[in-house]
Amino acid sequence: MAPVNKRSCYDPMRRFLFAALPLLMSAPVHAAWLHACLASSPASPAPAAVQAEARAGGLRWFVDEQPSLPGCSSVALAPGARVESLYPLDPGETPARTILLHGNVADGRFAVSEHELPAAQPGPAAPSPMPLHTNLLAGMTARVFGAEERASARIDNGQLIVDCREGKRAAGVVLTGPWYLPRANVALAARIEGGAAGFGWQAADAARAARGDALDMAALPTSGNDLRLALPNGLERAGWRQFVLLCPTRQASLRIASLSLTPVAARTPASAPRATWVWRPGDWIENGPALLDWAAAHDIHTLFMTVPLKDGAAVRSPDLLADFVRQAGARGIRVLSVDGDPHMVLENEIPNVVKRVQAYAAYNGSVAPEARLAGVQFDVEPYLLPESTLPSARRDERYLAMAHALKDAAAGLPLEFVVPFWWGSHRELLEGLAAYADVLSVMDYRTDRGQVYDFAVPFLDWAEAHGKGVRIALEAGAIDPEVQRRYVRIGAGEAGELQALDIKGRTVLALLRAAVSAPMSAPDARLYRLQSTRDIDGSATTFHRDKAALRRLLPQVEADFGAWNGFTGMAVHELR
Repeated sequence: MAPVNKRSCYDPMRRFLFAALPLLMSAPVHAAWLHACLASSPASPAPAAVQAEARAGGLRWFVDEQPSLPGCSSVALAPGARVESLYPLDPGETPARTILLHGNVADGRFAVSEHELPAAQPGPAAPSPMPLHTNLLAGMTARVFGAEERASARIDNGQLIVDCREGKRAAGVVLTGPWYLPRANVALAARIEGGAAGFGWQAADAARAARGDALDMAALPTSGNDLRLALPNGLERAGWRQFVLLCPTRQASLRIASLSLTPVAARTPASAPRATWVWRPGDWIENGPALLDWAAAHDIHTLFMTVPLKDGAAVRSPDLLADFVRQAGARGIRVLSVDGDPHMVLENEIPNVVKRVQAYAAYNGSVAPEARLAGVQFDVEPYLLPESTLPSARRDERYLAMAHALKDAAAGLPLEFVVPFWWGSHRELLEGLAAYADVLSVMDYRTDRGQVYDFAVPFLDWAEAHGKGVRIALEAGAIDPEVQRRYVRIGAGEAGELQALDIKGRTVLALLRAAVSAPMSAPDARLYRLQSTRDIDGSATTFHRDKAALRRLLPQVEADFGAWNGFTGMAVHELR
């Protein structure tokens, strides 16, 4: 037998081990997995083994060190990831390059209250309402037209300078901007330097602009160099596209120092009274005269009050309520009942809500006119319900079903609904509400006058289109401060503190206790790094710390919103 060459026997194994070593070194070693199970699933590891968990839409998400669980979907986190908290996005939501999370740290974890997902490549911004009392030229673009090229124009430091040469063919300037015209009683005001004799003014909506047409704007009486132009009838204001300045046939020049939209109809304060909420029944039951003194001192002429019911079906103390309503009416103060609970939209709760409305209607039918409630208000916010109780896709449907049932039960009692400002983009919901609501109270909780205006206009225009009323509400109560975290998608060689994972048809955000890097075997691990942290103290939302600013703002916005026929007044939450 030939002698054994030990080296030749072991060489193949050595070569295998050396060749496999880089693979073993680069293979990911996952320490945690994200599981998605039915909320009722028996899969339940020991609580001490769970890093984080969340529930929504009938599902339970949690992180532990097991790679799989019976009946659950599982996905590995980035190697080394230790999860602080989980936050499932709504169905269909997918983060792009940036994620904004709002919340606060509670029990050592960042508890997310809301989120924003800015688009990676945002499309063109939707037009905003044309502002009042603002020089529009600063945001406008000027374009000349005319076959003879006899017009020239430029906007310089917010002023429009136009020069026209003599000629018989149409020529002039087209002025465009990123707005639409509100349905208010407004006019276009121009400050002219040098006179505007011979120039013509026109306006066009989308349909007319597309076919090269426009409507003439009639000039109202002028004084000095101030020119006021009425908006033409027949102009589709939501589709406004441009103003047109026409050159005269002679040679002429024109300088417009400012161009603004301004209200033309003044409203008396009595036609749009201020309002507030009285949530504690004891405030009117036990201290009614003091409450009315306070309201009168603060120019409040509408109160939304909690009216206790007996077994949810009858006013508990009708004599006390009638006496208070009479006293309030004698001082020019209207009283409405107010109810509110997100669960009121649920199908099994609607019969109870209907009984409440019937109780108020029965009360009104049993007392003299001067003791009757002026209406009923419902502050129902279905978006506060978790997905597991009411999926977001069904919220609008359930809200309208509730409103329909209340309208049928109200027996002519005016119905008012409290809605968030961001429902201004929910066109179908607002169209549906027009059949049931007499008034909408809009929670326009901002302190900047421009934002208050922008958020209010869609509702005021809705009121104008449907012959309804709209009340604009501001906030004066304390709001807990929040933290905003901005996360951005990591680049090559970076590490991230948040991972986005797709599981069970939804994206779940895993907030990590420390940054981890994407493994070489999974470069597209969808990791995000914490770019910045910002404290939000509530000053953009509430006037709680600056009541003087509230007092200054109220008459300004009342004058602005008075240009809409459907404006029913301002309301202030937590004013007392």
